[in-house]
Amino acid sequence: MDIERFRVKLPRCKSDKKIERKEKMKSKLFVLLSLIVIASMVFAGCAPAPAPTEAAAPTAEPAKVFKIAGQAPDLENPAWAAMYGGLKDKAEELGMEADLYNASGSPETQYANAQDMVVKGYDAVAQSGTDSSTTNAAVKEFNTADIPVWILHIKPDDPTAEYVAMVDAQNEAGNYDAGKYLAKTYKDKGMTGVAGEITISLARSNGAARHAGFEKAMKEEGIELKEVKEAITYTRDEAYQFAQDLINANPDLNIIWSNYDEAAMGALKAIEDAGKSGEILVGGFDGSPESLKAVKDGRMNVMAIQPLYKHGTIVAQQMFDWLTSGKKPESVSTDCPLVTTENAATEAEKYLADCFGPTAKFPE
Repeated sequence: MDIERFRVKLPRCKSDKKIERKEKMKSKLFVLLSLIVIASMVFAGCAPAPAPTEAAAPTAEPAKVFKIAGQAPDLENPAWAAMYGGLKDKAEELGMEADLYNASGSPETQYANAQDMVVKGYDAVAQSGTDSSTTNAAVKEFNTADIPVWILHIKPDDPTAEYVAMVDAQNEAGNYDAGKYLAKTYKDKGMTGVAGEITISLARSNGAARHAGFEKAMKEEGIELKEVKEAITYTRDEAYQFAQDLINANPDLNIIWSNYDEAAMGALKAIEDAGKSGEILVGGFDGSPESLKAVKDGRMNVMAIQPLYKHGTIVAQQMFDWLTSGKKPESVSTDCPLVTTENAATEAEKYLADCFGPTAKFPE
């Protein structure tokens, strides 16, 4: 008997259908979510990687500002003021700080200044001694503190007082050349008298060299160097008095050689006041605007040029090179060209800046 024929097929209830629909929806939702996840992974793999965060640039340390100093025998003297003005101007142009010290002609002040400079810890110093023996203590003070020293014109006479380099002029050669020029003029004029000299201290290395050059020229030309006056105050008034003494003591005086500017100008005034213009030849060493104009005007016979301002700038540049790159400096001794009554019209003006700075002008 076929039992299946008599089996009753009951209809599904609504709850069963609802459950089935939910299951289908869940299945579809699972598939959809799976596709979304896969798609996002694909797109993520194709997208460019995010740029790494840039590290902040390191802050550069500010460049060291070097501090230098210079000590002159007397900053009231125009020549020293010009030289150390060149040092300070060039140092500041190169970005260094520069201080100037004035010994005021006193060895005690010079040494006290040196001690102060050591305490302040300068990176380099320039020193010009009141003379060659008194500068020894100052230079040794710097040596003890390991401060490099440059010498401007007046060097220590103690070989254990050490310095890096020295800048000066050809003192002996310049005075010799000027002496030979004066001797030629003397002979051309038929003069037969004696010569006198006003000099910086012979205890200074440059003073001794200048005197030696002029003395040699006089000896070679057979002219008697009758009297030598050594400066004490280095003022024009002192030189004026020295020249008066030479004139009064030597009626046959035909030459006064003055181996620094203020002496030349003082001697010139004494000669003019004595009514001896043309009878006594006069010359000097350095090259201030006033003395160069006197040559240009025919009142003075010759000036041996010493580029004072330029010497200061040379030292400042050497200091900067040494401190920034370790470049070893060399000592410098410049030539001393002559400005004479014959060439002053074309030569005098071109030495103004080297001698007394870029703003130097002839006096009115």
